[in-house]
Amino acid sequence: MFGGGGGMFGDLFGGRGGGGRRRRSRRGADIRCNVTLTLDEAAKGVSKDLSFRRNVGCKTCEGSGAAPGSQPETCATCGGRGQVVQSAGILRVQTACPHCGGAGQQISQPCSDCRGTGLQSEKAELTVEIPAGVDDGMRVRVQGEGEASPDGGPPGDCYCFITVKEHELFKRDGSSLILQLPISYSQAALGAEIEIPTLDGPEKLRIEPGTQNGEVFTVRGKGVVDPRGGRVGDLLVQVFIEVPKHLSVEQEELLRKLAELDSESVLPHRKTFLEKVADLF
Repeated sequence: MFGGGGGMFGDLFGGRGGGGRRRRSRRGADIRCNVTLTLDEAAKGVSKDLSFRRNVGCKTCEGSGAAPGSQPETCATCGGRGQVVQSAGILRVQTACPHCGGAGQQISQPCSDCRGTGLQSEKAELTVEIPAGVDDGMRVRVQGEGEASPDGGPPGDCYCFITVKEHELFKRDGSSLILQLPISYSQAALGAEIEIPTLDGPEKLRIEPGTQNGEVFTVRGKGVVDPRGGRVGDLLVQVFIEVPKHLSVEQEELLRKLAELDSESVLPHRKTFLEKVADLF
């Protein structure tokens, strides 16, 4: 189980000699970029040019941190291993070297441009492909476009956090789009064919006779693609009957005649409502 003193205990206490290994190179830091999209851009995908600052390897010292003509020196405390072993009774505890910080090297003549860090800040220009279907609050990862490692490890990543601006007509619910469509009383009662907007251009929508306020019509495949599954959502059109606040004399006369006819033939829902009211009293 213990492999003759190696294995688990060897990893914990640094093996037979107790010196351990030099610490692995650290990965560069990730950076965050904010990307604002219109609903149309989010639905269909878009290329965005970004500009930001990030740390890259110092060109003067080639990332070593040492002044040109000099080299980092092996740490005398840990012998280049980056770790030291301290005894605590019968136990030995392995920690990062306090003199070199675990790097295994020390810089006696630091680079004047990066002050020994091996990194310099520069302005970066990056074109990011935003996939179709992203939503507000999502993030897009661009691998390897983050900051450089301070000790020769791989660079970090760039994360683009998405903000989608509100649309003046459409609301989004997952892969579905919702459109509030005003119609007149006569269109609701008699039916009509109405041209409606979609993200792909105008479409014809048939309003059936007797359409009620708040009724929802579904236009298949006119929503937003699901970036995880690839399925395209639907456009949900909710109608609301717009009652005019001001009537012409002719309109008022016609509506009064209609009101007289309404009193002669009570509609089903109104009849049920009146019966319930009568039962209360």
